Amino acid sequence: MKAPVLTDRNSSAGQNLGNKVAEALAKEIFSGTYQPGDMLPRETELVTVMSVSRASVGSGLLMLTALGIIKRQAGVGTVVEEHEQWNLLDPLVTRWMVDYADPSSRFLREIVEYRYAIEPIVSALAATHASASDLAEIETAYNAMKKSVESDNRHDFSQADIEFHAAIYRATHNLIWAQSANILQPSIHLVILKSNSTAEELDDSLQRHYQIMECIRLRKPRDAFDAAVHVLDRTAHDLNIKNSPDENELLKLVKAKTCPDES
Repeated sequence: MKAPVLTDRNSSAGQNLGNKVAEALAKEIFSGTYQPGDMLPRETELVTVMSVSRASVGSGLLMLTALGIIKRQAGVGTVVEEHEQWNLLDPLVTRWMVDYADPSSRFLREIVEYRYAIEPIVSALAATHASASDLAEIETAYNAMKKSVESDNRHDFSQADIEFHAAIYRATHNLIWAQSANILQPSIHLVILKSNSTAEELDDSLQRHYQIMECIRLRKPRDAFDAAVHVLDRTAHDLNIKNSPDENELLKLVKAKTCPDES
């Protein structure tokens, strides 16, 4: 294991070496050095390699255990858990995924599937419950997206895109949905980084986001539902992900059950 030296006595005030140990091990795991089922080095070896105390190593391992990434077994050692056990919606885990991993197509697909399941409903609820200040926040984020497209700044576009969706989640005035936006932000960021690769795609994405904003502003929940699906269709296309006929039928059913008839 080629781990960085995290010497206790050289740490600056306020820095938690346990967090640094977790970060270093996460980099090894997420980059594929250690695969699910592999054993990590023993704690005594980590202490030597990282030049930290046993307590710091234990703290770092405890953090990874709490996130479902590893399992510590008395008398056996520490094993990397299967991906299904990882808390992938935790902001720290998804940040590690963004920073260190080359995500599998399965991971990206499942983020998109999850967003298909919730964002159309969230957009419809926002069209029903958004206040004037909510609409202003959504428009501010949209204008930031537009500015970044004009300047061809993909990083700023991604940040503004995340804020756009977060503002819509908050506009539902539902505590659970609002908190979901915070949890999903790193995952959304990952998908955006992988899907927005050309100026043409960015411009098309911008137009689709404008439609969501307008549907919410005009209080049209059913149209907002469809506009959110339209945005995700662009993302899925850019990632070469195709919905199955069953998934498309399910979206129609959810729309019929959750969005009031505007006729």
